[in-house]
Amino acid sequence: MVPAAFASGTQTTDTITQTGLKPGQVKHVWTIVLENKSYDATFTGLNQNSYLWKDLPAQGALLTNYFGTGHYSQDNYISLASGQATSNDLQSDCSYKNFDFGTNKNIVASHTGANFGRTDNFGQLLSPAGANAANGENGCTFPKDIPTLFNQFDAAGVSWKGYAQDLHNQPGREDALGGGPGTAANNPTTNPRVMSTSASDKANGITSFTGAQSNDQYVAKHFPFPWFHSIIGDDNTGKDALTAPAGGTMTDANHIANLDDPSLGLISDLKKPADQVPAFNWITPNNCSDAHDPTCVGNNLSGVFDANGNPNYALPLTTPPTNHTGGLYAADLWLKYYIPLIERSAAFKDGGLIDVTFDEANPPFYSMSFNNATDQTKVAQDAAGNERYSYKTPTIKDFAEGYKQYSANTFPAPGPMAQNYIKADLAGQSINGKGVDWEPTGPNTPLAADENGNQLYPGPGDNGYITRPPSCEQDTTLVNADKSNCVSGAKNTSSSFSGAKDLAVTAAAGTDTLQGAVSVSDIGRAVTGAGIPAGAFVGSVANEGPNLVVKPSDPVTNASFKLVDQQGNALKTTAAVADVTLSATGVPGHLNPGESPLSTFDAQDATPGGGDSGSVLISPLIKPGTVSSTYYNHYSWLRTMEDIFQVVKGNDTKQLTAGSVSGGLDGLGHLGFAAQDGLTPFGADVFTNAAVDQTANPTPTPTKTTPAGTPTQTAPQGTSPSNPASKHPEVNAAAKPQASGPLASTGVDMTTGIALLVAALALIVGGVTVLLVRRRHEAHEA
Repeated sequence: MVPAAFASGTQTTDTITQTGLKPGQVKHVWTIVLENKSYDATFTGLNQNSYLWKDLPAQGALLTNYFGTGHYSQDNYISLASGQATSNDLQSDCSYKNFDFGTNKNIVASHTGANFGRTDNFGQLLSPAGANAANGENGCTFPKDIPTLFNQFDAAGVSWKGYAQDLHNQPGREDALGGGPGTAANNPTTNPRVMSTSASDKANGITSFTGAQSNDQYVAKHFPFPWFHSIIGDDNTGKDALTAPAGGTMTDANHIANLDDPSLGLISDLKKPADQVPAFNWITPNNCSDAHDPTCVGNNLSGVFDANGNPNYALPLTTPPTNHTGGLYAADLWLKYYIPLIERSAAFKDGGLIDVTFDEANPPFYSMSFNNATDQTKVAQDAAGNERYSYKTPTIKDFAEGYKQYSANTFPAPGPMAQNYIKADLAGQSINGKGVDWEPTGPNTPLAADENGNQLYPGPGDNGYITRPPSCEQDTTLVNADKSNCVSGAKNTSSSFSGAKDLAVTAAAGTDTLQGAVSVSDIGRAVTGAGIPAGAFVGSVANEGPNLVVKPSDPVTNASFKLVDQQGNALKTTAAVADVTLSATGVPGHLNPGESPLSTFDAQDATPGGGDSGSVLISPLIKPGTVSSTYYNHYSWLRTMEDIFQVVKGNDTKQLTAGSVSGGLDGLGHLGFAAQDGLTPFGADVFTNAAVDQTANPTPTPTKTTPAGTPTQTAPQGTSPSNPASKHPEVNAAAKPQASGPLASTGVDMTTGIALLVAALALIVGGVTVLLVRRRHEAHEA
């Protein structure tokens, strides 16, 4: 439905803050959140997902520097919905128990640094267990005085709905309010759900609360609604939530629905007149269709596509799949099925905006990608030219430093593979028009290092995909006798090293290539076994896929590795090989006998964010083929939505512990870290067609001059075409500041504005001259 603020049709010509949009230009938004893929995995050709990689960017805007705010998963959904920062239980996807994450008394009620600056935690929730508390000590559900975007919508009269694929498919699995885990009787205050499954759960058909099962691939950790008392209320009825939508509750069937419900689902809603479709639509595909699972235990929709790869809408969605391949293959199928339905709807043609984004960026390596960015395969080499970052293929010589003995509590610098992985833990956003390589850490996941430069805490990036040294105090089973291989004071390291591993392989005699289930993290491990020459190691690794697997347990990639000696020279098998043993891995600089240095080890680099995932937006307000390299993140997204729907004009200004629903924290309608001073929302670099009359061509299509998959570059906010953003966020710090004068809200910089004024004056002078000449001519004829 059209927001009340826009229903009168008396739109002003003023733009909305920095978005460059006029009030009411965007009337309907569909936000689709996918899972766990980096920009380099998705938008380069590495995984051959051509619909998301090529087709959709050609219809709209590709954001090449859109960052997640943390790892892993659930904390990102919280940031999108509320602007709240990371905490350990959420970074662990509420894997222990869903109990209350403190009370209103734990909300930071005063400024802790420069107002709305980098260190200001005003309005953030501080864990009752303190900063860096371990998983299981914090809780997962926020108290009622932490409002969300959806509460702001209620107060502003903006209609909304949350759709989740497979929601309620399995009775008793996600029947708590808002799609929360457990039965309808479960609630985080008096009846918290333990997230491991009991014998009783399994007897009732529930095999997992945190992962997919064959008949129900929904997971509550990817749906933001059940994790806020401001949405579900306190009394487990939903009637005492912080706000209420017109004519119902925030958790009723008109606001929380199964994506494919025949009467309440997305397809049913899209058939309605534009003014009857919710203004904001949140869509969570299941754990298969969102690209999370490499193979799908349930349906991936492959059965409803014809031989030419087009969806057959005459077939029911329950049609058995033709394969069980997941990842970006399954996400492409889902998008190719649903996006055209949205685009054909009356609501999309009436100020529509589709936003396809990811929660976080996992590195472009197996098992988070079908193919490895470092491989020498043609697919990987072709993709390399499109990648945001440069990745180095490690060699056995890169491990030499790890075999040396280091002094106590010091370690070698990270090797190439760890440096590859750490790119998925970067942060980025724009402040006052300048790209920066940081985000606020919040009160629960600060960053710090010891005197040796060793990182002490996981930070928002949660030590993602790399391996830290053990904590001298917490990881006692990994600490050696003299405590020389650990870091004193380190917390929540998630430090782990592999024991020796037996591996089934296939290799003929006289070859240096072995087929077996390996990944890039195995590079550098010693290899022993019958037919393996002495002094052999895992050299380069290749993972090629996806395979269209018949069963979820089938290998989705073909994996192989080269056999090399310690100088990197090729070694050949002396006989046919059927199985080998890979050595145990250990702490570089402090190895025990028989151990090899772990390739992902990194003691020194911080993990400040969720990595660059990229994002795609499609709208009549966006020129097809637009590309923006401005640095954005989930807090930028939240601020954009708050500004687009003008939530600050809502009627709920009651004082909360910090701020209010409508006013947000800053009095401008911004919640959590969306209220950072100078945070840049999506602007004229994204909404490149906002000044054009939309009635002439309401549906975005690729232009004749722009081939599909070859977007037109536009200058991002805070940069200039002659100095485009580089591959690293910090380069943008020196970029041109965003205009702050009267033209700032239009997205037009001062230089362009002056040029336009000069042109206008020239036209006026020219017009006056023509008029005078004409009058003289008329007088002469008279």
